[in-house]
This record gives sequence, C-alpha cells and structure tokens, in this order.
Amino acid sequence: MINSIDIWVIVLLIAAMIVVCGEVGFRIGAGIKMNLHESPYGVLQAAIFGLLALLIAFSFSLGLARYDARRESIVSEADAIRVVMRRSELLDEKRAVLMRGYLSRYVDARVGFAGEETDYRIKSDALQRSATLQRQMWNVAITLAGSNNRPEVLRLFVEALDRMFEQGDDVEAIFSAHIPDAVVYVLVIVMAFASVLLGIGFGRTDRRGTAAVVSFALVLALVVGANIDLDHPQRGFIRVSLEPLQSLHQLFAVTTHVEASLHH
Repeated sequence: MINSIDIWVIVLLIAAMIVVCGEVGFRIGAGIKMNLHESPYGVLQAAIFGLLALLIAFSFSLGLARYDARRESIVSEADAIRVVMRRSELLDEKRAVLMRGYLSRYVDARVGFAGEETDYRIKSDALQRSATLQRQMWNVAITLAGSNNRPEVLRLFVEALDRMFEQGDDVEAIFSAHIPDAVVYVLVIVMAFASVLLGIGFGRTDRRGTAAVVSFALVLALVVGANIDLDHPQRGFIRVSLEPLQSLHQLFAVTTHVEASLHH
C-alpha cells in the first residue's frame, strides 16, 4: 500500500498526525498535570523516545542496505551483458549480428524494468520482453551446440549467458524487495505515541509549545520520507543510477561502426 502513495503525501500526513497527536497530548497533560508523578512519566517518555530512535535507525539501515545492493546489482548486470557482448564476437558473423540485436533490445528491457517504480504494467511488460529475449539468446547457444565444431567458444559463450541471466534474476529480486509495510506502520504508531507524550509534557506546564511540536513533526516526517524515498529507487530524489546499463548502447554503436569499417 505504501508503494502506491506519493512520498510527499506520506510526509504531509505524518507531519499532520504528529501535530494532532501533540495537541491531544497537550489537552491530556493539562487535565492530569496534578495527578501525574514526574518519575514514572520521565521513564516512560525516555523509553518511548529511545524506542523511536532505535526504529528509525533500524529502518534506515534496511533502506541503505537495499540501496547499495540495487546499485551494485545494476553494475554487475551491466558487466555481465558486456561480457556476453564481447564473447558473442567469437561467433560467426551471422550469429554475432543476431546476438547484438538481441542484446540491444535486452538492455532496453532491463532499463525499462529498473527505471519504473509505480506502473506495474510497464514493469511486467519489461520482464516479459526480458524473458523472451533470454530464450532467443539461449536458442543461439543451442544452435551453436548443434554445430559442435567450436566447443571452447560454446563453453565461453554459455558461461557468459548463464552469468547474465543470473544477474538479471538478482536485479529483479532486489528491485522488487522493499522495507515491509509493517515496519513503517510500527514506526508511525510509535511516533504518534511519542508525540502524545511530548504534548503531555507541554500540557503539564500550561505551555502549548507549538513551535517545538511543529519542528518535531517536520523533522520526523522528513526523516521517514527520506527513508521511504531511499527504499524506492526510482520514485523520489534519491535514485539508483541506471547509467551502467544505459551506457551499453554506446558499446553497441562502437562495435557496429568498427565492423562496418572493416567490411569497407
């Protein structure tokens, strides 16, 4: 559900929730200030705010780990495709040209998958094109195996294809994995409870502390928004670069130009 909501909407909703909870806490604190002892309240407040800090750190560590994994997976897949491209030059001219066409379209499909975050129809179409092209490239290896006249070339080519397919599977798994919604829900609940306690603290002193509550709301909302942005690589400001894949088109163009020059 969180994946389908705009990040700025989430930030504004969380900020509004914290302000409202702070106001609720202020009214509660103003009504019970003579009946609430300092020591139990202080321990409870410290425990909740400590738990909130722990949850934020935990969710950020998850988001950063996934971000690094996505970035590394894109680089690894681009490297695997580059190896297939180079080893396909060992094939006869007809198969090499065929493979170059497949790989060019395959790169487009992989960029389409990794570059789309919210439109699942586009992602599904990119995955379907990837699967079709993988089968077509594997058929090239099958026909090469049928000729059985260059076993060493076949081995190198098949190894490169296997590696490229494995890296593609890794990218699909890593880009489809996100911080569980339950973690975000728990974080929001703890933030709401902490905001109520903050409001109670101001209510007991008969000072509303509007500036402090609003500042608290904005800071926490931005932190959660940044964490969600970090966990969704192509939705907001923090994006995983697709340059390693996109730059492969230049390699295809250079190879085609070189081969054309050789023929002339």
